[in-house]
Amino acid sequence: VTGCTDGIGKALAFELASKGLNLVLVSRNPQKLKSTSDKIWQKFGEKTQIKIIALDFEKVSGEEIEGLDVGILINSAGLSGQRLRFFHENSGEDIDSILKVNIGSVCWVTKAVLPGMLKRKKGAIVSLGSGSTLVLPSYPCNALYAGTKDYVAVFSHNLSIEYKEQGIDIQCQGHHCW
Repeated sequence: VTGCTDGIGKALAFELASKGLNLVLVSRNPQKLKSTSDKIWQKFGEKTQIKIIALDFEKVSGEEIEGLDVGILINSAGLSGQRLRFFHENSGEDIDSILKVNIGSVCWVTKAVLPGMLKRKKGAIVSLGSGSTLVLPSYPCNALYAGTKDYVAVFSHNLSIEYKEQGIDIQCQGHHCW
């Protein structure tokens, strides 16, 4: 589960643990990772094995997690920016960060886990989209975030077609996702 220390990603990590699944938790903040991991262990006991990986997708590509044996991937990492602003007001660094986290993390982590899923001929990849791509298209100061989430929806849809015959279920959950 990427983006597992807050919001939907954290809730999904707890839900997967409640079903008895082992977890690989990926987030940029080591302290929040440890806290989330500790809370899951407190709630579900040591029957759930947890591996934590501190990885900041703003700074690295994700090659650091190549070869992970993952049966279900939840792509939940996301970044909307420090504050709402018109697109032209974003710095190059802001744009680069949002693109790396919202698009790069989905691509790199998906690439890292697909070989194991292909070998097993089964797996699931669930990426989180956003209603911002459809519900709020006229909402000002949201173009970059909504654009990245639309990419995730289209990317997931096309991957689902590519890998369906290999037993891998790929989907995007969100208002505009197929």
